[in-house]
Amino acid sequence: MKKLEILTDPNPILREEARAVDIFDGQFQALVDDMVFTMRSSNGIGLAASQVGAIKQIIVAEYEEEEDNDSFPLKVIVNPKIEKVSDEQIFLAEGCLSFPGKELYIKRPQEIEISALDRWGKPIKIKSDGLLARVIEHEIDHLSGVLMIDHIRPVRTVFIGSGTLGVPALEIISDNPQFSLSAVITGSDRPAGRDKILTPTIIAESAERLKMKVLKIDSIKDRKAIEKIKSLEPELIVLADFGQKISEEIINLPKFGILNIHPSLLPKYRGPSPVVSAILAGEKKTGVSIIRINSEIDAGDILAQIEVKIGSRETAEKLKNRLANFGADLLAEVVPYMIAGEITPIKQNPNLASATKIFDKSSGKLSSNESSAEVDRMVRAFSPWPGVYTTRNDKRIFITAAHLDRQKKLIIDSVKPEGKREMRYSEYLAGNQPLTFGE
Repeated sequence: MKKLEILTDPNPILREEARAVDIFDGQFQALVDDMVFTMRSSNGIGLAASQVGAIKQIIVAEYEEEEDNDSFPLKVIVNPKIEKVSDEQIFLAEGCLSFPGKELYIKRPQEIEISALDRWGKPIKIKSDGLLARVIEHEIDHLSGVLMIDHIRPVRTVFIGSGTLGVPALEIISDNPQFSLSAVITGSDRPAGRDKILTPTIIAESAERLKMKVLKIDSIKDRKAIEKIKSLEPELIVLADFGQKISEEIINLPKFGILNIHPSLLPKYRGPSPVVSAILAGEKKTGVSIIRINSEIDAGDILAQIEVKIGSRETAEKLKNRLANFGADLLAEVVPYMIAGEITPIKQNPNLASATKIFDKSSGKLSSNESSAEVDRMVRAFSPWPGVYTTRNDKRIFITAAHLDRQKKLIIDSVKPEGKREMRYSEYLAGNQPLTFGE
């Protein structure tokens, strides 16, 4: 047996219609064995002959996992003919060896009945449901030159964002056939650093790397900006980490609305600083919400949520990056169901809502009355900005890392005195008095 090359889209062979098999000789048996070996070696659960360059009506499928009700033994299916499919259809994520790394949510019949031949040319009938039915349907598509992307109607999409939360979502949108990305809208370049060099947003940098069309705007309320968005005729707008209020004129523009990725379990922690606020409050968990926005800030109907545990030493930067990845995956999962009308949005309970505020450079200043737990939370919440500091001789000393020991006492790990490099706290103590805080 040998591992065959698996053809990937857009190889034209994948679009050819397979021919029926009428000879079941040794050459045929060798091909079947090679297909089985290739499927197993590639961690697949189904493979059609056309995917390895053989334009024959042959399918192999296998999924055997202990304690998994969807498991099924090896099946070799030749010259399959669909006899019956169920009216009931379900959405599930599908992968494909010809589309490595991609998963699409596709609606298919729950049950299927087929007639076929086995690997020896004997007639068989297979009635299946669940995963096996989906695998058979997927592979029969291959025999007809139909690929999983053919089941997707791309949605004309505009992405709006400026901050890091939106980067994974933009990457997924740009690479997912479900979305037809028309443009990326972000803030204008801003002065940054000591030299005040004009710097693009991280979204602008990501979009340019992905070779996406980028529109930089100062204000989304500007008439020219609104007209430009209108000219793109978006069916869907995805919003993440933008920082500007969207007008009702734009909210009402796309057919499927504007979906916002918000890093909290709404209605808790609405507003500009949900991640920082959750850590400051000592929350043990937070999450990501996908909402369809309305005219109120973060008050739109919830389409989906995922809960995420906050690590005991997790900083706001690390937590936000994790939530960004969860949010991107959740968005890709939600959109196909939303388009198919299979999601019932949930209205937020305003009685459970809590608002967050904008923090500034002074927010990280310690008064020396904070408890160990409060200082620990501040250090994590205000990393990397604005940082947590105390003053000695009119000079700021930033606490860049700290943790609580088993007795819940604050242990300072590293500091950065103003005008100096970051150093271990033990090094700082070699020539300075300890930093003390309320217990």
